Amino acid sequence: MTDLYGILGLTASASTAEIKSAYRKLARRCHPDVSASPDANARFARINEAYHILIDPMRRAAYDRGQYHYSRRTFYASREAEVVAMEREFNRLVDEILARERQETAARSHAVLIVVPLFFSSFYVMLVNPPIIQGLNLVGRIILIALAIYGLIYLIKNLSLVLARYTYHVPDRLTSVFRAEAPPDKPISRRAGLIFLISGYLVSIGLGYIVSKVPMVRHVQDIPPTLSPGMLLGIFLYPPIFVLLVGGARRITNFLSRF
Repeated sequence: MTDLYGILGLTASASTAEIKSAYRKLARRCHPDVSASPDANARFARINEAYHILIDPMRRAAYDRGQYHYSRRTFYASREAEVVAMEREFNRLVDEILARERQETAARSHAVLIVVPLFFSSFYVMLVNPPIIQGLNLVGRIILIALAIYGLIYLIKNLSLVLARYTYHVPDRLTSVFRAEAPPDKPISRRAGLIFLISGYLVSIGLGYIVSKVPMVRHVQDIPPTLSPGMLLGIFLYPPIFVLLVGGARRITNFLSRF
């Protein structure tokens, strides 16, 4: 009996995810349109056949028991039809890989455009103490505060999305008898992600405050020697607004790029 696991470079204990991953790699390397090997068609046919048997739980179980009988004959009306079907399968596989890469790129871009503006704006507020709210009348202050509240909601919502995308939740030891393992697409735990965000926010504030104490910077920016109520208020008001503005600019850019 032909070793289907060996064709895909796997062992009999391979998981479904490992079978799919091995098939993707081999399909990209051994497709007749890519490989210059004279037996590329035959090899790709064996890879394709091995994949479709092992990915199906019933056929895989029958194969593992030695009860699955298959032939090397083609199941298509002609050789041309078989090649066309293989090309369609390969194109579908490539499209899935490219779509997954685009989604991952968009997710990373979204995370960067949320976290970096938050840290930078916190640093900037402590550095220059922008006197925006002090120069506004009552109506302007109400509008600014309302905008900051909306920006805070936007910030919390998007940080939750980032945490859900890149962090995993560790179950309570009292409610889980198994040790939690990190999913392959989520590198850190939820607690570590929260610690990173809080620490980054506090470090940004601290660095901005330290740099603002440099005599030359304080002289140029006319920064008061101590923390003022306006500065403390600005720490909570301006960063969410800045993140909201960056997010709005990103949406406008994405909308215009469609045309």
